[in-house]
Amino acid sequence: MKRVLLTVHKFFPAHKAGTETLALNVAKELINRGYSVQVLTANPPDNKVTYKDGPATSRYTYEGVPIIAIEESARLENNNFTNEFYNPHLKKYFQTILAEFSPDLVHCFHLQNLSASLIECCHASEIPVVFSATDFWLICPVVQLKRPDRTICEGPAPAGINCLTCYTPKLFPPYTEVKQALSNKYPAIDNFLNKLPHLSQDLLNVAISSSYIASKLPAAAHATMVRPHTLCEFANSLRAITVPTMLMQRLFVEHGINSSLIHHVPFGIDVSALEKHQVKSRSEDLRIGFIGTLFEHKGVDLLIKAFHTLPENSKASLKIYGSEEQFPEYATDLKALAAKGQNAKKISFLGTFPNSEFGPILSNLDILVVPSRWYENTPLVIQSALSTKTPVVATNLGGMSELIKHERNGLLFTLNSFESLAEQLQRLLKEPDLLTRLRDNIAPEHSTEKMVDQFECLYQKSINIQAAKVSCGV
Repeated sequence: MKRVLLTVHKFFPAHKAGTETLALNVAKELINRGYSVQVLTANPPDNKVTYKDGPATSRYTYEGVPIIAIEESARLENNNFTNEFYNPHLKKYFQTILAEFSPDLVHCFHLQNLSASLIECCHASEIPVVFSATDFWLICPVVQLKRPDRTICEGPAPAGINCLTCYTPKLFPPYTEVKQALSNKYPAIDNFLNKLPHLSQDLLNVAISSSYIASKLPAAAHATMVRPHTLCEFANSLRAITVPTMLMQRLFVEHGINSSLIHHVPFGIDVSALEKHQVKSRSEDLRIGFIGTLFEHKGVDLLIKAFHTLPENSKASLKIYGSEEQFPEYATDLKALAAKGQNAKKISFLGTFPNSEFGPILSNLDILVVPSRWYENTPLVIQSALSTKTPVVATNLGGMSELIKHERNGLLFTLNSFESLAEQLQRLLKEPDLLTRLRDNIAPEHSTEKMVDQFECLYQKSINIQAAKVSCGV
């Protein structure tokens, strides 16, 4: 078995988060082991989703890995609410790709933007499918099990009733976008509205948007309610599902996914590139860092608020790494928040960096903070930090607390509480030996090689089961 198709919801170079990094590392390791690898992905915008003309697919190579991307012109064709989890219009592209590449196995790291119709195509072609869950997409349409009020959710109620107040509203654009779409389609309406007083225009725009939502609401509610059962059935048709945390395993089983399919496989990282950066550069400051997406669910605002509570004369600095362009409104709010506190001059926004710089950057940080507002699974940034002997301060939640043991290899703080985070940061300043103690307790991390060893075992078992079914005519 030498041909593997990997799928991921989005990919390099336009998208650079943890799931993309994980899929890339697995692809490169499989190639090193003699496999023929193809990555299938999508190429959605980070913010506003709109239909774009252009080719249905694109092909390119990234770091030696061949990529096929489903572009927006294909993904948004005949767009409707159920396409998020089952998009039948993409099957013609999937069928062509499967026939062309002829994989022995398909390994899915994510199916958002592609949908479970790919699984259906694989079954029709008698190709076994393994799924590695990197978030909660299989049971949660917003993937994070986090409600709009920032409370943590345990997953959909029967028929997804609780999702109607959480996910369904997200299916509709703001009224300004509805107005723009109508203006583009019906210029006469736009001309009429523009002749009205501004207040009348606003009232009519709201009325038009409300009418549009009311007309589409039954279909949106139906899609929300059938999603849990549909994806559970697809999940139970897979050959294997890997999860990085016991929390995810528990939640999947509670929502109907067959426990016999689920295998605990911790995420692996390229430890060889990181372990050589375990010696820290010298500094009189406690160098606190954040590395990741600058967006609300990552909780960077909590970190800035906590940092501003530190005494003005404290020897501490905060370095924030992440793209300001990906979610510009939140990034602007973060910079404003950073500028108005007593420690403003000690906060730096340093943008993104190539993966090759991960080790050197961590060698210049004393502590990494992961203040996420959702379960996270096992963020690769935590494992990367630990590989460089950098202790982590993280939210006491989900996969983060499975990796970080309080007062052993890091510190934990209360969800959504910048005061609790500030308390832990102050301890690092007040307890001289705490940082050294935490560093000394950090154990070696799970490597990409060990993770792929586990994947290969599942690949072979899946191939054998598939071959047995075919030989029996099942």
